Amino acid sequence: MRLPNPFETLGIDRAADRKAIHQAYRSLARRWHPDRFAAGPERAWAEGRMVEINSAYAECLRLAGSPSLEEESALADAEQLLRDNQPMHARRLLMGMAGRCPQWNYLFGRALSMLNEHEKAATYLGVAARQRPDNVEYARAYQEAEGKLYASRKHAFRRIFARGG
Repeated sequence: MRLPNPFETLGIDRAADRKAIHQAYRSLARRWHPDRFAAGPERAWAEGRMVEINSAYAECLRLAGSPSLEEESALADAEQLLRDNQPMHARRLLMGMAGRCPQWNYLFGRALSMLNEHEKAATYLGVAARQRPDNVEYARAYQEAEGKLYASRKHAFRRIFARGG
């Protein structure tokens, strides 16, 4: 089986620079983000499509050259903000970054989890875990997020049925 060409997945030329790669990624992410779809098979398909897009984006950035010192510094700053229990500031910092590497997805998922946005957190942490299947920390965070998502849904159903529907 032939692996998809990451540049074809993003619809860009092999010679594209980091800015063009980012623009193509943002365009596809806006179109295929799972939050745009109702629960069901379309959303599941969109989640798979986003995994492909995120993986292609990370690979294109890798092939285009190493991340800038600015991006590495921003990821470290976001991680420190999360340690300092400032998830909203970390989220804002991460949203301003061009790169969407596995560490970005992990940190963004952690910020969302701390903000009790469990469904979105599970999505981003799942992407990070799939991008780096050998990373135990990412896998553990994804499992925790799935557990929180299940618990929050269970609690919501209990409230609904306690009121009589």
